[in-house]
Amino acid sequence: MKKNHYKNREGSQDDELEIKSDQKKFVFSKVYVLFYYLVGLIALIVAVTMAIINFNLRPLSTEKDEFNYFEIKKGESTKQISNNLRLGNLIRSSTSFYWWTKLSRTNLQAGHYKISPGMSSKEIMEKFKNGEVDAYSITIPEGYRALQIAKLFKQKIDLDENKFITAAIGTEGTLFPDTYVFPSNSEPEKIIKIMQDNFDKKTADLKLTQDQLILASIVEREAITDDERSKIAAVYMNRVNKGMLLQADPTIRYGLDTQQYLDKKTVEIEFWQPITKADYQDLASPFNTYKSRGLPPAPICNPGIKSIQAAVSVEKDFDYLFFFHDQEQKIHFSKTYGEHLEQIRQYGLP
Repeated sequence: MKKNHYKNREGSQDDELEIKSDQKKFVFSKVYVLFYYLVGLIALIVAVTMAIINFNLRPLSTEKDEFNYFEIKKGESTKQISNNLRLGNLIRSSTSFYWWTKLSRTNLQAGHYKISPGMSSKEIMEKFKNGEVDAYSITIPEGYRALQIAKLFKQKIDLDENKFITAAIGTEGTLFPDTYVFPSNSEPEKIIKIMQDNFDKKTADLKLTQDQLILASIVEREAITDDERSKIAAVYMNRVNKGMLLQADPTIRYGLDTQQYLDKKTVEIEFWQPITKADYQDLASPFNTYKSRGLPPAPICNPGIKSIQAAVSVEKDFDYLFFFHDQEQKIHFSKTYGEHLEQIRQYGLP
């Protein structure tokens, strides 16, 4: 009896082992199934995501002839560039462009690019990656003369300054100071036409005369603050109307710098340096307003719109004849030469 009982117990243990083994197999089977489902789900998500990205990387349009100039500024992030492309209606999705750029480890170089909605995002990225710029940006400051503008172009894009100067003959005063985007390899004539067209557009409602433009150019070189401009214009017109010499220092410097260029045939000149007594005594030029009465024969620089407006609308009932800036750049006006000298003694010259 004891022996049989032992066998029964032993048989019971075998049954339990078999049940436990079956349970483990069942659990492992479920894990494997869940794993395969998970892998399949991830693969599906990846496939759908890539399909969406690839769709969004396609061109917005089939028209490749239409284009815009797009600028990547130095220091701009990939996210900013992506958003700007989307805002400009140049790509389908800023998110797709951003992630594709990141995944492909593409470096986007600063510059101005000709971009068409007919280009795919991949084509755009490749253009940015290779730095294939199609244009450049340049800012022409107010009060620059044509020779200075030629020097600026030479420094910016290595443009032949003499070709620019030749093309700019007779345009002084109408090369409107502004920030421009010019196509690469633009000829000087094209650059000048764009600047003059801008001048015409900005002054269209002013009925500007040549004398007013000449006056505006002097005001531009003299004024420090905007509220001085119409007053300075009034001073010079008062002197003209009274038959007085203008005695405008910037006109002397214009004549001197012109002579320097003609002598040296180079724009490597320090423009608009202070003048000396010997300068205006010795300068033989129609721009020497210490010797020639009235306005000079042509503008001496390219004035901004505020100086032009001041010359068109000079300060009314402002019967002053002299002015100067003191050491703190504050302007002082006088009605007589005696008052003028007294204020100089009191406040000092720069």
